[in-house]
Formats: sequence, C-alpha cells, structure tokens
Amino acid sequence: MAGGNRAETHAYKRIASDMAAGNLVSPLLLFGKEQFLVHWAEKAVIDKYVDISLQAVDLAKLDGTVIDVDAVVRHCETLPFGAEKRVVVVEDLPCVAGDGAKVSARFDEDAFLEYIGKLSDACMLILTATGADKRKKLYKAIAKNGGAYEFTSLDPPLLRSFTEKRFRDAGKRVSASVIRQFTEMTGYFDRDSEYTLYDMENDLKKLIAYCEGEEVFLSDVNAVMAAGPDLNAFALADAVSCGRRDKAFDLLSGMLASGESVYRLLALLISQFELLLSVREMMDRSFTKARMQSELGVHEYRLRMATEVAARFDTGTLREIMRLACETDKHIKTGLFHDALALELFVNAATGL
Repeated sequence: MAGGNRAETHAYKRIASDMAAGNLVSPLLLFGKEQFLVHWAEKAVIDKYVDISLQAVDLAKLDGTVIDVDAVVRHCETLPFGAEKRVVVVEDLPCVAGDGAKVSARFDEDAFLEYIGKLSDACMLILTATGADKRKKLYKAIAKNGGAYEFTSLDPPLLRSFTEKRFRDAGKRVSASVIRQFTEMTGYFDRDSEYTLYDMENDLKKLIAYCEGEEVFLSDVNAVMAAGPDLNAFALADAVSCGRRDKAFDLLSGMLASGESVYRLLALLISQFELLLSVREMMDRSFTKARMQSELGVHEYRLRMATEVAARFDTGTLREIMRLACETDKHIKTGLFHDALALELFVNAATGL
C-alpha cells in the first residue's frame, strides 16, 4: 500500500482515497498538527463502518492515558453487534508520541505491539494523537502496513477548497481574490504559525454570520478580521509609530476588553515589534521584499503591512521598544505592576519615544 507518490499526498486526500477504494488497514494511526482533520478522519472512519444507530454498542472510545493493554484487547475482541466492523478508538496513547513520562506502568507496549499484529478483521482499531515518534517500533509497524496518516497544514489549493466548501454550504458566493485575502489575513501560512483549521473554522463562521447578502466582499473580510488580536497588534504598533497615544490606548483598551489574557496580548506585541525590528534592519541593509519574505517566513500580506509600519521607525527606537517590552514582561511576572497597568505604562512609554 505504500510507495509511489503517496508520501507527497496530503493525508486528508490519501485517507479519503483509501476509504473510497476499501484500502483501510487496522490499526490506523491518525495524528498531526491539524487536529481538526484528525477528528474529521476519525469520524469518517467510524461512520463508514458503524451506523449511527449502532454506535452505542459497536463503538468504543478509550482514554489512552489511563487504559491498559488487556482492556484494549477486550474491546477489540468483542464481536460487532450489527455493524460491518466494531470500531475501537484509543485517544492520546502516550507511547505513540514516545512520551515516557506519561506512559502508564500498566501499559505493556511490547504486548500491545504483538497484539496488533494479529488483530481480528472484525475490528477497526484507531489510535489518535497530536504527534508521533517515528523512531518507535509501534509507529514503524503501523506505517509499514500503510495505516499511519499525519495531518499537517493544508497547502494553498487544499485550503482554498476547504474555505470554498464552507462558503458554498452556507449559500454564499465568494471570489478567489477575496478568499486569498482572507487566508492571507489569518496568517495560516506564516512560519511557526499556531493558527489552525479550528481557528479558521471559527473565523469563517464569524464572517458568514456577519455577511447579510449572498456574496462575501472584501469589505466584509476586512470588517471581521480587523477585530482579531493579531491585526490589532499591527494597528497598535502603527499608532505607536505615529505617536498617536490616544489611538494606541483605545486599541489597547479594546484588546483587554476582548477577553484575551494580558500574557497573550504582551506576547503578541513583543512578536509584532520583533518582526518590525527585523524588517527595519533588513530595510537598512537594502534587502529585497523577496529575500525578507524568505528569511522571515511570513506571508506577503503581513510583510507588506510590517514594511509600511517599520518605515516610520528607526532601528534604535525599535530596539528601545523591545527593551521596554521585555522589562514590562518582567514587571508583570514579578508582580511589580498590575497586569493591565504594566501594559498601559509600556504603551505610554513607547509612544513617547
């Protein structure tokens, strides 16, 4: 089942193809950064083998952090009541990720490895995890048979299909350019981005709810996405660059009122000013936009915004702002100032430079 260009095909498409062709093997290992897709795949496999009316008897979901091998075996050896296969899901099994600190002393990994080599055809065993140690015998045994699916971030064409489907299901028309602007504003493709499909699903729901007509326009995207904390951090940095203390305080007040933690907001501001400092230094060295984008790993949209703001600072000012931000972080963690007050003092000092 392995081979060819399968390794280059996203797990999302690969498992859909394998289900359609009847090529799923047991056990399955579903893991990766995109837990949205892990849970989608888990549900798709369950629905394939167990009718919803039988899931109370022919589906078992087990907590991998507390389960032992004997319990897994008992569930797997139970014959299905009426479904095509009995489905057993073991979630977050520590030995999959190689997390020795969390592996239960009761869970005999070698015994489990021996058992899965003789699983009954009447059982579909699914293991789910956020990550997997590919050096472990367990992973290698599952991957060798074609049962390992790693759900990484979607590439641009797949992400476009993901968003288009949700707009279509909601009865909304949207142009390719608006979808592109929306995905750029999310920062999904930024290097080291923590934004996932769960976040995108939430933003899409907000955008669809905001748009009253049948078509989603760029103005709708700007109105909804501009309220996000990441873009507000851009706006606050922009206000600081212009010395607009009043606007900066208004933005900070809105960010604090949004329910975001002070630690999260400060981390966003530090990250934002780190980006601006890097861009400013590259501008001073006459880097091209293409080289900046390659070295910084940020999307073209974010780089364009950062370049516009960084152009209003000099390098020395940005370094001083970074010093103030780190000092603010220290003041909050040591309790020298109340969280919100520390941020207000930071904004006041930064706009005065």
